[in-house]
Amino acid sequence: MKRKLVIIGGGIAGMSCAAHAAADFDVTVLEAELQPGYHSSGRSAAVYIEAYMNEVVHALSLASLDHHRAHGARPVGDITVTDAAHADELDVFLDRWRPLCPALEELPAARVLELVPILRPERVHRAAIDPNALSLDAHGLLDGFRRELTSAGGRVINNARVDRVQRVAAGWRVGFGDRQVDADVLVNAAGAWGDQVAALAGVRALGLEPRRRTALLVDLQRDVSRWPLIHRVEGGLYFKPEAGVLMVSLADETPSPPCDAQPEELDVAMAVDRFQELTTAEVRRPQRTWAGLRTFLPDNVPAVGYDPTVNDFFWIVGQGGSGMQTAPAVGQIAADLLAGRPNPYARQLSP
Repeated sequence: MKRKLVIIGGGIAGMSCAAHAAADFDVTVLEAELQPGYHSSGRSAAVYIEAYMNEVVHALSLASLDHHRAHGARPVGDITVTDAAHADELDVFLDRWRPLCPALEELPAARVLELVPILRPERVHRAAIDPNALSLDAHGLLDGFRRELTSAGGRVINNARVDRVQRVAAGWRVGFGDRQVDADVLVNAAGAWGDQVAALAGVRALGLEPRRRTALLVDLQRDVSRWPLIHRVEGGLYFKPEAGVLMVSLADETPSPPCDAQPEELDVAMAVDRFQELTTAEVRRPQRTWAGLRTFLPDNVPAVGYDPTVNDFFWIVGQGGSGMQTAPAVGQIAADLLAGRPNPYARQLSP
């Protein structure tokens, strides 16, 4: 008989772990909301960028690439632009990432303006392109992992907001409302709520830092489907095609308590203002606005592994916005470590 594995959190981290672990465990995913992926995973920009965050996230992304290519990812191109005032920052970016991403190359400003004609020429002094960037299908990834889980006999329980966790002789008893489930091993994949779940279980917090990010949709009444992702080298703005319109983000990282994040009017106004400074487009009213939480650990590296002090309590938290692009690898790493199999990432990702 398989050991019972209960995963708290049905975002991309929890669902990828569930799908991979179902071969070794009887898996139950407890999702607080009406459906998996309601919070960060459902509000992701859903892009794959190799030159992202740090070397560990880069390696996890590469390890996920084959899965993405087999599940609907499509090339999008990622262009970093800079005006004359920030031109030196592009050299810093290229010096850091070219050893890991040899496909990175400078692109003539004139070519960038051909690809994205709304960019203001004076704001594109230099540019670099990562041709390996991909647009991901966030819903498809989540649903694919869910189907893998259920086909292996696992289950997802929605509307299951965990409010108590008790140590029992056989492992853990996890309660949600008037229901409860028992587990031999408990996985904390609760995202921004990860430290709160740990507290329920009597486990020391890792120091998770949820940060709000703001985004909006802009309809330019023109075909933008072939445009690449554009972001400023100094940060603070990016935009990309999204279902016939542009998704624009302030790329903000505003500290926030765990919550159902909502966009602030000032942040939306700042995003519109920066977008109009970078482009010739006029935004009278965004088609839609939203916000999501991206949760970081102090070292900007995800934590994947058993807690060092509490038996059978396992962490998958702190993806910091890389969760969608690293999920296939992280899910496999988690499944290996849960089952006691060696994995080369064990030390780097240890909580």
